[in-house]
Amino acid sequence: MEATTFNAILDSLQEVSDSYLKAPSAQPDRATLDRWQPATSAWQKLQAISGWIPGIQAESIEIDGHRIQHWRIGSGHGTPVVLLHGFGASKENWASLIPAIRRRSMTLYLPDLPGFGQSDYRADARYTYEVQARRMAEWARHLTLPPAFWIGSSMGGAVSATLAANHPEHVAGLVLMNAAGMGSARHSPMESQLIEGRNPLIPGNADETRTLFRYATWRGRGVFSRVMPLAMGPEMRHRRPVNQHLFMDMMQPRERIPELLERVQAPAQVIWGERDQVLDVSCAHHYGALLPNAEVTVLRGIGHLPMLEAPVQTGRLVRRFLRDNG
Repeated sequence: MEATTFNAILDSLQEVSDSYLKAPSAQPDRATLDRWQPATSAWQKLQAISGWIPGIQAESIEIDGHRIQHWRIGSGHGTPVVLLHGFGASKENWASLIPAIRRRSMTLYLPDLPGFGQSDYRADARYTYEVQARRMAEWARHLTLPPAFWIGSSMGGAVSATLAANHPEHVAGLVLMNAAGMGSARHSPMESQLIEGRNPLIPGNADETRTLFRYATWRGRGVFSRVMPLAMGPEMRHRRPVNQHLFMDMMQPRERIPELLERVQAPAQVIWGERDQVLDVSCAHHYGALLPNAEVTVLRGIGHLPMLEAPVQTGRLVRRFLRDNG
């Protein structure tokens, strides 16, 4: 990649983060964070029940002062495949993709990243991509996993890419779906809002929650965008101060993702929805150009969440990648 293009990528990232971090609305109230406790919401009850689904082993281990909850699907033998969810989400986001990629020759691991879902949040902790990648490397060591395939959506993609660069001994391959952390050739609708100091990913009321799910899928289509605001809305609004903290940490990495990708030697697959309103599709091609061993697939008519919008098509791509690189 030419130096001018690379610098433009970094400038794009810097413009968004600098503008957003200066906004008063981005600042979490520290006193509120110190008092914050998880709520007993309908969504949390559903998460607890989901661990009893046949074939899912609900497990947890403590890493870096956080109790990390995860699902294990499979015998624990064979190729490990780890799926990392995006910002404001949890392991349940992968439910529709599981049947499309599951094989007897692999074991799937679906953690709630620290700070999210059923895993612990701590007001005094940091949640940058580097710190989360280090925690997941320690998590993999604790489970004695051989090198795994890491599949990451949005924020989870940025954590997976950071893990591959900084802890390569744990990574056999990468699948990055609409991954965060990359500068774009043009700002997405969400990035334009961040530059203006607004964050549609952190809703504070019912209208903002509905707007979030319209951003998440192309044209807010499908049952997902209609049902999920009702199911998850109260939980997301309760988590607003926590999500402000988590998002600010995401925007302040010690080393920006484009600067570390040259260290990634594992094979990589980049999957992106052409109509992504959160992270512009130009980011897919930037990831493809900067990763030494990457293939890029852009899905027409799909938004930010391919695993939810097109699970069969996405699953077919992932299965092929796992087969060809396993």
